[in-house]
Amino acid sequence: MQLVNFKNIKILAISDTHGQHRLLDLPEVDIIVHAGDACENGDENQLEDFFKWFSGLPIRHKIFLAGNHDLIFDLEPELGKKLIPSNVTFLENNGIKIEGIHFFGLVARPWMHEIVSLPIHADVLISHGPPKGILDENTGCLILLKVIDDIKPSVHLFGHIHSCGGNSVIVNNTTFYNTASFPSYHSL
Repeated sequence: MQLVNFKNIKILAISDTHGQHRLLDLPEVDIIVHAGDACENGDENQLEDFFKWFSGLPIRHKIFLAGNHDLIFDLEPELGKKLIPSNVTFLENNGIKIEGIHFFGLVARPWMHEIVSLPIHADVLISHGPPKGILDENTGCLILLKVIDDIKPSVHLFGHIHSCGGNSVIVNNTTFYNTASFPSYHSL
Protein backbone atom coordinates (compact mmCIF):
# COMPACT_ATOMS: atom_id res chain seq x y z
CA MET A 1 0.00 0.00 0.00
CA GLN A 2 1.33 3.41 -0.98
CA LEU A 3 0.05 6.93 -0.35
CA VAL A 4 1.02 9.22 -3.22
CA ASN A 5 0.51 12.98 -3.19
CA PHE A 6 0.47 14.09 -6.82
CA LYS A 7 -0.53 17.62 -7.88
CA ASN A 8 -2.02 18.11 -4.39
CA ILE A 9 -4.31 15.09 -4.92
CA LYS A 10 -4.04 12.23 -2.42
CA ILE A 11 -3.89 8.88 -4.21
CA LEU A 12 -3.92 5.60 -2.30
CA ALA A 13 -2.51 2.71 -4.30
CA ILE A 14 -3.13 -0.86 -3.20
CA SER A 15 -2.73 -4.27 -4.82
CA ASP A 16 -2.32 -7.94 -4.04
CA THR A 17 -5.04 -7.98 -1.41
CA HIS A 18 -5.96 -11.59 -2.32
CA GLY A 19 -9.33 -11.55 -0.56
CA GLN A 20 -7.94 -9.77 2.52
CA HIS A 21 -9.13 -6.29 1.52
CA ARG A 22 -11.36 -5.89 4.59
CA LEU A 23 -8.24 -6.04 6.82
CA LEU A 24 -6.89 -2.80 5.38
CA ASP A 25 -7.01 0.42 7.37
CA LEU A 26 -7.36 3.10 4.71
CA PRO A 27 -6.61 6.80 5.13
CA GLU A 28 -8.81 9.54 3.70
CA VAL A 29 -7.85 10.13 0.07
CA ASP A 30 -9.22 11.59 -3.15
CA ILE A 31 -8.49 8.60 -5.40
CA ILE A 32 -7.90 4.91 -4.73
CA VAL A 33 -6.19 2.61 -7.23
CA HIS A 34 -6.16 -1.19 -6.95
CA ALA A 35 -3.41 -2.57 -9.20
CA GLY A 36 -4.63 -6.17 -9.33
CA ASP A 37 -4.93 -9.47 -7.49
CA ALA A 38 -8.08 -8.63 -5.58
CA CYS A 39 -8.79 -12.34 -5.19
CA GLU A 40 -6.87 -15.58 -4.79
CA ASN A 41 -6.61 -17.95 -7.77
CA GLY A 42 -9.70 -16.64 -9.55
CA ASP A 43 -12.07 -17.00 -6.59
CA GLU A 44 -15.20 -15.28 -7.92
CA ASN A 45 -16.78 -15.01 -4.46
CA GLN A 46 -13.73 -13.10 -3.21
CA LEU A 47 -13.82 -10.91 -6.30
CA GLU A 48 -17.52 -10.13 -5.84
CA ASP A 49 -16.90 -9.32 -2.17
CA PHE A 50 -13.97 -7.12 -3.15
CA PHE A 51 -16.09 -5.08 -5.58
CA LYS A 52 -18.86 -4.71 -3.00
CA TRP A 53 -16.30 -3.40 -0.49
CA PHE A 54 -14.35 -1.29 -3.03
CA SER A 55 -17.43 0.38 -4.53
CA GLY A 56 -18.71 1.20 -1.03
CA LEU A 57 -15.55 3.01 0.09
CA PRO A 58 -16.12 6.69 0.92
CA ILE A 59 -13.60 7.70 -1.73
CA ARG A 60 -14.81 9.73 -4.69
CA HIS A 61 -12.73 8.09 -7.44
CA LYS A 62 -11.95 4.36 -7.64
CA ILE A 63 -9.74 2.72 -10.27
CA PHE A 64 -9.25 -1.03 -10.74
CA LEU A 65 -6.82 -2.95 -12.92
CA ALA A 66 -6.87 -6.79 -12.95
CA GLY A 67 -3.94 -8.92 -11.84
CA ASN A 68 -2.86 -12.45 -12.70
CA HIS A 69 -4.99 -13.96 -9.90
CA ASP A 70 -8.10 -12.14 -11.14
CA LEU A 71 -8.42 -14.93 -13.71
CA ILE A 72 -11.94 -14.10 -14.90
CA PHE A 73 -10.55 -11.07 -16.75
CA ASP A 74 -8.44 -13.40 -18.89
CA LEU A 75 -10.76 -16.42 -19.13
CA GLU A 76 -14.13 -14.66 -19.47
CA PRO A 77 -13.37 -10.94 -19.90
CA GLU A 78 -16.96 -9.87 -20.62
CA LEU A 79 -18.20 -11.61 -17.46
CA GLY A 80 -15.38 -10.00 -15.48
CA LYS A 81 -16.35 -6.55 -16.73
CA LYS A 82 -19.96 -7.16 -15.65
CA LEU A 83 -18.76 -7.63 -12.06
CA ILE A 84 -17.37 -4.10 -11.93
CA PRO A 85 -19.73 -1.62 -10.24
CA SER A 86 -20.64 1.56 -12.10
CA ASN A 87 -18.70 3.78 -9.69
CA VAL A 88 -15.42 1.90 -10.34
CA THR A 89 -13.26 2.75 -13.36
CA PHE A 90 -11.75 -0.35 -14.98
CA LEU A 91 -8.51 0.33 -16.81
CA GLU A 92 -7.14 -2.17 -19.27
CA ASN A 93 -4.96 -0.71 -22.01
CA ASN A 94 -6.86 2.56 -21.70
CA GLY A 95 -6.82 5.73 -19.67
CA ILE A 96 -8.85 8.37 -17.92
CA LYS A 97 -8.30 11.90 -16.69
CA ILE A 98 -9.39 12.47 -13.08
CA GLU A 99 -8.80 15.68 -11.12
CA GLY A 100 -6.43 16.86 -13.85
CA ILE A 101 -4.30 13.69 -13.66
CA HIS A 102 -3.93 11.37 -16.65
CA PHE A 103 -4.10 7.72 -15.52
CA PHE A 104 -3.32 4.87 -17.92
CA GLY A 105 -3.64 1.16 -17.12
CA LEU A 106 -1.62 -1.45 -19.00
CA VAL A 107 -2.25 -5.16 -19.06
CA ALA A 108 0.89 -6.68 -17.56
CA ARG A 109 -0.40 -9.72 -15.64
CA PRO A 110 2.45 -9.92 -14.75
CA TRP A 111 4.13 -9.36 -18.14
CA MET A 112 3.19 -7.63 -21.36
CA HIS A 113 3.21 -9.84 -24.42
CA GLU A 114 3.05 -7.04 -26.96
CA ILE A 115 3.19 -3.28 -27.11
CA VAL A 116 -0.26 -1.73 -27.20
CA SER A 117 -1.40 1.66 -28.45
CA LEU A 118 -0.25 4.12 -25.84
CA PRO A 119 -1.01 7.71 -25.05
CA ILE A 120 1.56 10.36 -25.77
CA HIS A 121 1.41 11.29 -22.10
CA ALA A 122 0.40 9.62 -18.85
CA ASP A 123 0.98 11.15 -15.43
CA VAL A 124 0.28 7.89 -13.61
CA LEU A 125 0.88 4.54 -15.28
CA ILE A 126 -0.67 1.48 -13.64
CA SER A 127 0.18 -2.17 -14.26
CA HIS A 128 0.03 -5.28 -12.14
CA GLY A 129 3.55 -6.48 -12.79
CA PRO A 130 6.74 -4.45 -12.41
CA PRO A 131 9.13 -3.35 -15.13
CA LYS A 132 12.41 -5.20 -15.53
CA GLY A 133 14.96 -4.22 -12.89
CA ILE A 134 12.70 -2.11 -10.68
CA LEU A 135 11.45 -3.59 -7.39
CA ASP A 136 10.97 -6.84 -9.29
CA GLU A 137 13.32 -9.43 -7.71
CA ASN A 138 14.67 -9.93 -11.24
CA THR A 139 11.32 -11.06 -12.69
CA GLY A 140 9.99 -7.83 -14.25
CA CYS A 141 8.84 -7.15 -17.78
CA LEU A 142 11.31 -5.81 -20.34
CA ILE A 143 8.54 -4.64 -22.70
CA LEU A 144 6.97 -2.65 -19.85
CA LEU A 145 10.34 -1.02 -19.13
CA LYS A 146 10.58 0.05 -22.79
CA VAL A 147 7.06 1.49 -22.66
CA ILE A 148 7.96 3.49 -19.56
CA ASP A 149 11.09 4.79 -21.27
CA ASP A 150 8.89 5.96 -24.17
CA ILE A 151 6.03 7.68 -22.33
CA LYS A 152 7.99 8.80 -19.25
CA PRO A 153 5.17 8.86 -16.67
CA SER A 154 5.74 10.82 -13.47
CA VAL A 155 4.46 7.87 -11.41
CA HIS A 156 4.25 4.12 -12.02
CA LEU A 157 2.04 2.05 -9.68
CA PHE A 158 2.34 -1.75 -9.67
CA GLY A 159 2.38 -4.75 -7.36
CA HIS A 160 2.82 -8.49 -7.94
CA ILE A 161 6.14 -8.79 -6.10
CA HIS A 162 4.88 -8.97 -2.51
CA SER A 163 8.30 -8.84 -0.89
CA CYS A 164 8.91 -5.39 -2.40
CA GLY A 165 5.51 -4.04 -1.31
CA GLY A 166 5.64 -0.59 0.28
CA ASN A 167 8.90 0.32 -1.44
CA SER A 168 9.51 3.06 -3.97
CA VAL A 169 12.39 4.25 -6.10
CA ILE A 170 13.00 7.11 -8.54
CA VAL A 171 14.56 6.23 -11.90
CA ASN A 172 14.87 8.72 -14.76
CA ASN A 173 12.32 11.13 -13.23
CA THR A 174 9.67 8.42 -12.75
CA THR A 175 8.75 7.42 -9.21
CA PHE A 176 8.00 3.69 -9.07
CA TYR A 177 5.77 2.42 -6.25
CA ASN A 178 5.27 -1.25 -5.43
CA THR A 179 1.75 -1.19 -3.98
CA ALA A 180 1.51 -4.78 -2.68
CA SER A 181 -0.63 -4.37 0.41
CA PHE A 182 0.57 -7.41 2.33
CA PRO A 183 4.34 -7.65 1.68
CA SER A 184 4.79 -10.74 3.85
CA TYR A 185 1.90 -12.60 2.17
CA HIS A 186 3.04 -15.32 -0.21
CA SER A 187 0.53 -16.45 -2.79
CA LEU A 188 0.74 -19.92 -4.23
